Amino acid sequence: MKSVYDAIKFLASFVPNARTASEDGGAVDTVGFGSAALVISAGTVDTADGDESYVFHVEESDDGSTGWEPISDTEVEITETDEVGLIRLEGLNTGDRKRYLRASLVVGGTTPSIACSAVFALGRAFNEPVN
Repeated sequence: MKSVYDAIKFLASFVPNARTASEDGGAVDTVGFGSAALVISAGTVDTADGDESYVFHVEESDDGSTGWEPISDTEVEITETDEVGLIRLEGLNTGDRKRYLRASLVVGGTTPSIACSAVFALGRAFNEPVN
């Protein structure tokens, strides 16, 4: 019997850390998978001045290093401490999406600071087990 571990691969784009400026995460290779979910986990979020903003989205690239483009309708705004965000992506490796994905964070405001991580869960594996 197969378990979820055999069918889903988890890859970090942002490792846990405090971030005070806009930043792009590491590239994730989606070859061999048909869908993905990006799970954003926030710890402490600075909202002291009331104008801070934290918006995550997903970008894609053909080679994982250049030509990064945002994917439409993949934005999640984090507004509270201990909030979790989720972005779903379908159509990987079908010609609809480029091979590489990454998380991207855009921060704004007076004193932005967010402790966070962003992990891709790749699913619908073409071959199992994946781990």
